[in-house]
Amino acid sequence: MMPIIYLQLLLITLVTALACVIPGNFLILRGNALMSDALSHAILFGIVITFLLVQDINSPLIFLGAIIAGIITVSATQALTKIGHLHQDAAIGLTFPFLFSIAVILINIFADNVHLDTDAILLGELAFAPFEKLYIFNHNCGPVALWNMSIILCMNIFSVLFFYKELIISTFDPAHAKLMNYHPNRFHYLLMILTSITIIQAFHITGTILVISFIVTPAATAYLLTKKLSHMITLSCMLAIIAVLSGFLLAHEYNTSIAGAITVMNGVIFFCVMLFQKIAGKN
Repeated sequence: MMPIIYLQLLLITLVTALACVIPGNFLILRGNALMSDALSHAILFGIVITFLLVQDINSPLIFLGAIIAGIITVSATQALTKIGHLHQDAAIGLTFPFLFSIAVILINIFADNVHLDTDAILLGELAFAPFEKLYIFNHNCGPVALWNMSIILCMNIFSVLFFYKELIISTFDPAHAKLMNYHPNRFHYLLMILTSITIIQAFHITGTILVISFIVTPAATAYLLTKKLSHMITLSCMLAIIAVLSGFLLAHEYNTSIAGAITVMNGVIFFCVMLFQKIAGKN
């Protein structure tokens, strides 16, 4: 029988994976997959700056600071693309290392005595996620991480369902979206804010490496198999679940990092699908 802590850990990881996958599909279709990497690193800048101002790592303002850092990253990238006439990948490559490096320097100078660890941000503390409990009137309601990521998952699902038509048109035909007065830039920022919020909540659980893997890899794999968005979202969710379950088995079998094992399985699934398509295409 599976221990309750292990079951909670599995549920937290599954919910986190699904929450990341939903915006990931639109990032892949828009050619903005690298933006998830930029956001996952740049939000550290917002966290550090806010912490230095409020001196409380548990302050809700930390969350707000991280979101603002995400918006700054997106805005700076767009400005460099338009004003500096750079390709988007080059603009991203200039923006997020700059902000991330400033954050790391500030941590080393000012926040060395606080649990604000760059290793934990990159690699996460997935195994410890079930131990922080939510208590309501002294009643244990389960892990805080599970509640947080469930709320994020519901928010992402609701946002996609509510703005599905607008997101599709602004993704595939921005010019037509402008004619229909849908303001594609607004939905671009909506998607970036959803992605930022998801990353902020997920990164201290899984680390930025697994978050990026969840956002990009299942959606990229699904894109190899189907070009219909509704099928792509469903398939990417299924692929993420398979990666989580197989990653847990791999980590248990070899007593290794759960986050690392899941990331590896995401990659293995992608390359297997790509190889299968190449072989099938030749035949």
